[in-house]
Amino acid sequence: MAVSDGLDRMRALLAELGNPERDLKVIHIAGTNGKGSTAVMIASILEAAGYKTGLFTSPHLISECERIQIWDGSHRMISQEHLDELRERIYGAFANASELHVFEVYTAAAYCWFEEEKVDYAVLECGLGGRLDSTNTIEKPLATVITHISLDHTAELGNTVIKIANEKAGIIKPGVPVVSQSAEMMIRNILRKRAAEKGSEFIDASAHADEYRSFALSMKGEHQLYNAAAAAEAVRAAGIDVSADALGKGLAEAVLPGRFEVIGDKPYIILDGAHNPDAVEELCRTFSAFAKQNKIKRTRVIFGCMKDKNYIRMIQLMTGSLKGCSYAAVSSESSRSEDPEALKEVFENAGRKCICYDSVRKAFDDSAASNFECILITGSIYLVGAARDYLLKQNCIE
Repeated sequence: MAVSDGLDRMRALLAELGNPERDLKVIHIAGTNGKGSTAVMIASILEAAGYKTGLFTSPHLISECERIQIWDGSHRMISQEHLDELRERIYGAFANASELHVFEVYTAAAYCWFEEEKVDYAVLECGLGGRLDSTNTIEKPLATVITHISLDHTAELGNTVIKIANEKAGIIKPGVPVVSQSAEMMIRNILRKRAAEKGSEFIDASAHADEYRSFALSMKGEHQLYNAAAAAEAVRAAGIDVSADALGKGLAEAVLPGRFEVIGDKPYIILDGAHNPDAVEELCRTFSAFAKQNKIKRTRVIFGCMKDKNYIRMIQLMTGSLKGCSYAAVSSESSRSEDPEALKEVFENAGRKCICYDSVRKAFDDSAASNFECILITGSIYLVGAARDYLLKQNCIE
């Protein structure tokens, strides 16, 4: 995200690089939850239709190269070598290189690589907010998408949903179609009003969610219907020619690691980067249905999160909704991680026993050695990334 100086620094950087973003045909996505899944669905649909598609998402789970990919039949991450070369070029092009933020560099690198590769389309996910996000340097996207909005990053974006919605609405451009995923009337009205002010068509994708129940979505959960609707409506709004077969194939094959990712079944291992109360609420609904379907009665939930998250509410939702679960609190393996002992206290105040661990590796190993039918790891993208890295090395993930 850009800071209080607006986007002037980012625009100046891009000018020094020759404005690699100018010729990109972009679908631009903002939102609190669901924007990563929606971005992947859009990229998958375009790939299935035969288009070479650039995909820019954040954060990454294991490697920073995950953020910048090309989907053209094989999902190619930018190589570390080329990312480093672009990073060096970016710093060398800007007189005040020390002032550049990490996300600004990632954004500029994505633009440069997508221009080099001559992608047909690019799908860009905002990092934080929208109005001041580095990706908001795209002056005329084909379509903009705003997914579910809730309270998160309140220190940066505002402490009410209305303030946050207005920040997200900052990506709306004059005459560019706006796809809203939110089913909440208040949010829809804010976005509809902003679209009208910009002379932009407003498309309520939530009204089309039921149309996607017959589609074979790989990503689990009721909320993914809304993401699918937003993705499909965005492609249509952008005026991109996609057949019904490509639409179905793209949605069926769209997968985002770490979002209710089920690995194996003895025991089931589930990774879900639910990092705010709304995401945890969706996780509880999705997991409850999954547990009922698979007759899971004993689950260990491994939970860790950042200090600035509303983890009291997140833990209240889990302990109030999930059945047959015991809990382990861990560090999310980040300097911003909340102390597991503080998390344990909240679990115990909710009437649940909780064991503390210094790492997700130790928590997983102990859980796997016990008689649990399922291990659910959640609470933070950082935690899920650390867990996924460990599980890959243990050959638990193909």
